[in-house]
Amino acid sequence: MNRLQDAFLQLVRLGIATSEAIPSLAGLDWKAVEWLANEQGLLGVMLDGVEKLPRELRPEKKAIIQSIGQLIRSERQYEEQEQAAADMALLLHQHGIRTYVLKGAVVAECYPRPKHRRSVDMDCFLLSEGGTEDVWEKGNKVIEDAGFRVGRGYYKNSAFYLPSLMVENHRFLTPCRGDKNLTALEGLLQRLLREDNGEEKISGSELCRPPVMVSALFLVEHAYSHFLHEGLNWRHILDWMMFRKRHYKDIDWKSFDAFVDEFGFRKFYDSYLRLGLFLLGDMPEEGLNEADKMMMADVWAPLDLHESLHGLKAKFQLAGNYWRARRKYRIFTDMNWVRALIEWTLGAVFDKEPRLN
Repeated sequence: MNRLQDAFLQLVRLGIATSEAIPSLAGLDWKAVEWLANEQGLLGVMLDGVEKLPRELRPEKKAIIQSIGQLIRSERQYEEQEQAAADMALLLHQHGIRTYVLKGAVVAECYPRPKHRRSVDMDCFLLSEGGTEDVWEKGNKVIEDAGFRVGRGYYKNSAFYLPSLMVENHRFLTPCRGDKNLTALEGLLQRLLREDNGEEKISGSELCRPPVMVSALFLVEHAYSHFLHEGLNWRHILDWMMFRKRHYKDIDWKSFDAFVDEFGFRKFYDSYLRLGLFLLGDMPEEGLNEADKMMMADVWAPLDLHESLHGLKAKFQLAGNYWRARRKYRIFTDMNWVRALIEWTLGAVFDKEPRLN
């Protein structure tokens, strides 16, 4: 790690109160610090750390005024999204539909300052108030009838385009098509949701918290899939560590570890957790093994975001994604990239509309 990266991590630790070590910012280009914090999705948390520095060690106000302005806009956006989500959940509730929040507010509430956890959109899963009826399409129609656009071009989820908020309405919580492990995980997650009574509400709204095991496994799978084909950043890792810290006594860790093994996440999860401990300051860098360091190099690298293509170009893009991830598959999964690509292709061709047993 270089000095810039080390200072950034120390500011994050200050921001979440897991360390009181004071980083030296002397000689650092503040624009570079700001860029890194934005790249890692942790500008708000990093500024919380700056706020805790002794006044004489803080950057000059004129140097951070742009960052502060960006954070104020982000806080306002959070409030607008929070209200839009609550309004949507109330509308769906009036039609007999229960709205479960996936990630989003369920993770943000684990941060010291929830508004400082960056959020771009909202993920949800809909159930009937009785907990058994499949209401994915019913939810789509309720939103359309209210005058909002709904996108249905993807098997895994639809998209609601609400004022101030884009919502992914999940038909499936995982990219399970063609993947036996993820299909089994999907079945477990949906069963746990359907067994829930919906009593855990967020901030007095009709937004429901999923059972803690659902959120835990969903966060791990989301990070796993992100890592393989787009990459991770420190916010993905901090989300898990803050959730884990908040709900440590609520999680059945014996069952959780068994699920991590059963669904093929073990090699990924062990490094993911160790990086999380390093991020919090609970593990020295010397404690990381070679796989951990490879994952950390991926975290520091820019995310591999690319435009969505269609037709033949999309097929070549997909093959390229698996090829680029071949080393990750070898070290962090139980299958090689060729097998993974074949399974995805067969699923896309023969299982366009997956169904759970």
